[in-house]
Amino acid sequence: MKRLLYLLPLLVLVSFTKLETGTNSTSVRITPQSKLHIKGTSNVTDFTCQYNIKNLNAPIRIHYESADNVIKFEKSELILENSGFDCGGKGINRDFQDLLKSDTYPEITLSLKQIKLNPNKKNTADASIEIEIAGQKHTYHMATKFHQNNGWHISGLLKLNINDFDLEAPKKMLGLIVVSEEIEINFKLVVEEC
Repeated sequence: MKRLLYLLPLLVLVSFTKLETGTNSTSVRITPQSKLHIKGTSNVTDFTCQYNIKNLNAPIRIHYESADNVIKFEKSELILENSGFDCGGKGINRDFQDLLKSDTYPEITLSLKQIKLNPNKKNTADASIEIEIAGQKHTYHMATKFHQNNGWHISGLLKLNINDFDLEAPKKMLGLIVVSEEIEINFKLVVEEC
């Protein structure tokens, strides 16, 4: 889930290179320098699930329309394979895949809907992203930071509750270890137009 959220703001920022009014299309690529991870906690310890950015080597097509400080997107999706997450061990990886219901829903889809540039805060924007996990869709708003230096560098953090997607946090050792329902998706993406 978090991986998807990371990628969407990057796509939005890449489109900032053309802020004229009208409908536009472009393709972007997420570079290997990018990072995306999901962070969670339990009553015992914290855990982090890193996404393998190499899984995102194909160009991503973006369709957008811009006017003033608002960019609206259409059919601009990032697909994350659940199997691309590594939480640091076989047991926790299996629990993470079970949590996401990967047998039935092997992917997370991030759809970028809109980006609003903050004219009062340089290099910041508010992004609207629709996330689909385990067959459930929800729209979230998140603040992102960006700058251009050998590609667009986009970063952000999104906090989610897994209950929004009808997911149930796993309990281990007869309920002695309980995973929190709140997770954080952190991303630092480097995006290039291709």
